[in-house]
Amino acid sequence: MIRALAYVPVEELEGRPHVVVDGAARPETVLALSHWPQSPTPAVLARDLSAQIVFAYLHASRGGDVLAVAGRSRGGRRRSDLELKAALAAGGRAEAVTNDHFDEDGLVSIFAMAEPELALRHEDLLVEVASCGDFGVVHSRQAARVAFAIGPMAEGSAGPAPPDAERPGSWSGSRYLAVLSRTAELLEHTDRFRRYWEEPDAALSATLGDIGAGRVRIEEVTEVDLAVVTRTAAGAPLDEVALHSATPVSRMVVFDDGRCELHLRYEGWVRYVSRSVPLRPDLAPLAAQLSAVEPSGIAWQADGIGSLVTRMAPGNDGWTDLDPTVVLRTVVEYLKRAPAAWDPFRRGGALIPMSERAQS
Repeated sequence: MIRALAYVPVEELEGRPHVVVDGAARPETVLALSHWPQSPTPAVLARDLSAQIVFAYLHASRGGDVLAVAGRSRGGRRRSDLELKAALAAGGRAEAVTNDHFDEDGLVSIFAMAEPELALRHEDLLVEVASCGDFGVVHSRQAARVAFAIGPMAEGSAGPAPPDAERPGSWSGSRYLAVLSRTAELLEHTDRFRRYWEEPDAALSATLGDIGAGRVRIEEVTEVDLAVVTRTAAGAPLDEVALHSATPVSRMVVFDDGRCELHLRYEGWVRYVSRSVPLRPDLAPLAAQLSAVEPSGIAWQADGIGSLVTRMAPGNDGWTDLDPTVVLRTVVEYLKRAPAAWDPFRRGGALIPMSERAQS
């Protein structure tokens, strides 16, 4: 039996040594199992999702052989073994598991540490739930429905958000506790929770149907890791889970009946290790470039570099008078030459200073 850890909301830790999953380490953290930038997670356990990191840790706790992914653990097998031994020892000193924000990857990670034997029996399903929540990538309809249900279940059970809900941990505890108590039932009897997942599931079906029928076309510009999504007829909003599940690239520009949006997916914000993801540039200069040639005079706007998903679109609810070929050509040329501004593996912080970007 693997040792289970009780979940304790981050604001109630009171100095207890703990494992933090899918979040930032704190002063009392003895072990971090997280794909976040700057996370001190042992390199031998590094995986794309925090949930996968947790499951790698659980398999190691059972005596399983855990190999580093994509060579991120440097120094050979001996160093990996020492890292793993230290991680298991640190986890043994923990009195709780915690997280500083609420999301699906966090819930799966906490559930796996709190109910390890049960979680290991549902490992494949749980990893796909976390993937749906973080990356919008899912191929099992059950996993999608479980992921879709988690947010509404939490909000419905935990009550309205308090005034300080944006403070780390301030509202996550009540939401996690509300869902953790029913996670096993959600996994094993997903249909019982239809009222929570029915609407987003229908949106997923609609976009998948449009892709299958050719009403939505997806083409890849592999040189810049970009997917070009095109829909020429008006319709319901395109479902991003359907789009992200249809292509593995980390950047996506969507042309939807006169609207346009470019977004850099979450895979580029975290330490993604199963393949090389291009480092994110700052999209503000690209927004200014498109604004300068926009016939309508509407300014294009871009999110900040450190946004979990960085988006850029015209400020007029996404409407543009620019020809899609002009937008696409401008975007591709910019992505080819723009210096990196965000590197989740960078020592000293993921945000690359301007002085270093000029050299990249």
